[in-house]
Amino acid sequence: MNRQELLLIWKTFRVFVVGGLGLLYAIGLILSARAIFLLPHRKEMGPGGHPYPTWTVLHFASAFLFAALALPQLLPVLRRRYPLLHRYSGRVAVFCGLVAAVTGAFIPFAVAPPRPLLERVYIVVYFSGVASFLLLGLRAARRHDYALHRQWMIRAVASAGAVVTQRIVFAILVITCGIRHEAAFWTAFVVAFALGWAINLALAEFWLRWKPSRSTKALPSY
Repeated sequence: MNRQELLLIWKTFRVFVVGGLGLLYAIGLILSARAIFLLPHRKEMGPGGHPYPTWTVLHFASAFLFAALALPQLLPVLRRRYPLLHRYSGRVAVFCGLVAAVTGAFIPFAVAPPRPLLERVYIVVYFSGVASFLLLGLRAARRHDYALHRQWMIRAVASAGAVVTQRIVFAILVITCGIRHEAAFWTAFVVAFALGWAINLALAEFWLRWKPSRSTKALPSY
């Protein structure tokens, strides 16, 4: 494979990841805004048609703000030209992400009827993972290790986007496997969520670890 082909693969992959993540976050913004609007009227339903408690508006509001702020933080032009904006909007994004993670972890325990143990355990693990990535990224920034900070934040943003990836995977599972009873629904729900998280993290890790060769980097970007 020659240098031009490697460069084309790299550019295509970047467009795919950035565009895909942007689309996921756009959908996430729409879903969060919808939930914020419907929750006061108790019309927002969770998986299985179970209504969310009114207090979960805090989760969706913080998730909305995180989605609006976090993705632009990854843009190099923002970091270079507006370092103070990057710093302070990043702090707000981390705070909102932590609030969304903590409140999200409590949702399976607050809805009625109670959700299965498998779903409760997975949701706690998932949101703990998102919160851990955010805190590790924050610690790296405080230590002025900005390369490590960027890595953890990319993982956090990719992980948060898994909430939307899960919906896509779940729809595929429903179409291909079918759901005939409630136990199958929740199993498919958790499996889809785990696969969505794994897909997003795998793309993020590939983005972080695979770089074009030096000779490829030296090629003109046309």
